[in-house]
Amino acid sequence: MESFIENLRIIIGESSLNTLSLQNVGYAVGILFLFLIFRKFFSSCIINVLKKITEKTKTEVDDKIVQSIEEPLRFFFLIIGLFAAITYLPLEQETNQFLDSAIKTLITVNIFWLIYKLIEPLSFGFKRLSKAFGSSLADDLEHFFVRSTKIINIIAFVGGLGLAGAAVALAAKDTVSNLFGGLTIFADKTFKKGDRIETDFCEGFVESVGLRATKIRSLSRAIITIPNAKLTDTAVINWSQMTSRRVKMVLGLEYRTTSMQLRKIVKKLRSYLSGHKKINNKELQGVHLVNFGASSIDIDLHYFTEPTDYLEWRNVVHQNMLDFKGIVESENASFAFPSVSMYVERMN
Repeated sequence: MESFIENLRIIIGESSLNTLSLQNVGYAVGILFLFLIFRKFFSSCIINVLKKITEKTKTEVDDKIVQSIEEPLRFFFLIIGLFAAITYLPLEQETNQFLDSAIKTLITVNIFWLIYKLIEPLSFGFKRLSKAFGSSLADDLEHFFVRSTKIINIIAFVGGLGLAGAAVALAAKDTVSNLFGGLTIFADKTFKKGDRIETDFCEGFVESVGLRATKIRSLSRAIITIPNAKLTDTAVINWSQMTSRRVKMVLGLEYRTTSMQLRKIVKKLRSYLSGHKKINNKELQGVHLVNFGASSIDIDLHYFTEPTDYLEWRNVVHQNMLDFKGIVESENASFAFPSVSMYVERMN
C-alpha cells in the first residue's frame, strides 16, 4: 500500500494528492462508473439501430462495417468517461497536461483502431479494382492489400505517437520496400500463386506472395522464402506463362543411309509435325540436315507443343520419339551409335 501511494504521489504530484478529498475521488469514480454503464447502454442502442438499418440492404458490406465499429465505439465512451472523471480532480497544471496528453493518446489509439477494423470490410471496393489484374490474381491481390494496409496503418500509428520515430522509420524501411515490391509483382503480373518460376536463387512453384516475402516450393519440395524487393530486382522466368513449349532434338542416322532415304525421312518428319494436333504450327519449326558427325548424319528437329504443362509436355515428346523412330524404320534406315573403325596394316 505504501508503494502504491508513493507511485501515486509521483504520477499526480505531491500537492495534488494533498488537495484530493474523498468527495472529489467519489465524484470521479461515480462519473466513471456512470459512463461505463452509459457506454454499454448507448453503444448497444446505436449498434442495434445501425444493424436494423443494414439488415434492410442487399449488401453484406454495411453489416461488416457496423460489426467492425462496435468495439472502438465502446472504447470511445470509456475515454469520454475518463476525461469527465479527471475534470473533477483538483490536480496540478503539470499533472493535468500529462493526463490531457494521455487522453489524446487514447483518442489517437481509438482512431487508428477504428481504421484498422474498417480496412477489411471496406476492401470490397478494392476487389473490383483488383479484377483488372485478372480473376486469377484478384483474391491474392485483395488479401495482399488488406494485410499491407494494416501494416502501414500500424507503422503510421506508432510514428504518429512520436515513440522513437526515427527508429521506427529505419526499421520500417525494408518492410515498406518489400510491400512495394509485392505490389509491383501484382501490378506487372510477374507471377501468381501456382506459377512455376525460375530466378537466380531458385526454381519452383509459387506458394504465396506475402507482405514481406514470396514463398516458393522448390522442385525438391522445400520451401524457399525470398524478400519481395529482391525479386523485383532480379530476372524472373515464368514458365507457366509460356504460350507453347519448345522441343529440340537431333536424330543421328547411320552413314550408310542413302540420300534418297534421307529425303523421304525428312519429308515424312515435316508432314508428321505439320499434321500433329498437339504441335503449334503457328510457331517456327524446322526439320533439316545439319551435320556430318563423327558417327552419324544428323537431322535437327525444332518445334513447339501446344501443351505447356510439364508432365503433359513430356508425354507428347515421349510419343513423338516413338513415332520418329517408326518413320526412320519405315524407310529401312537405322539410328547411328558412336563407333570406332580400326585399320590394321600388315608388316612384311
